[in-house]
Amino acid sequence: MCGFYDDEQKIKKGDKALYKNENITIVSAKHLSENRTMDITYIAENDVLQKILNIPYKTSGFGLSLVQRLI
Repeated sequence: MCGFYDDEQKIKKGDKALYKNENITIVSAKHLSENRTMDITYIAENDVLQKILNIPYKTSGFGLSLVQRLI
């Protein structure tokens, strides 16, 4: 199961993305099978606190745009 960026690429740990006009780094993407969702933990470029975005499996359209992926 996966979560997706608006362009339907998979969300992965270490990705740099744009969310709500902020540059963020994906810290983790954890599957929660009990409610069929994913917790996307991220940190904003100008922040020290981690935040969590909970999205349903296999969905896109949450305003996440991939900027850079580690190779």
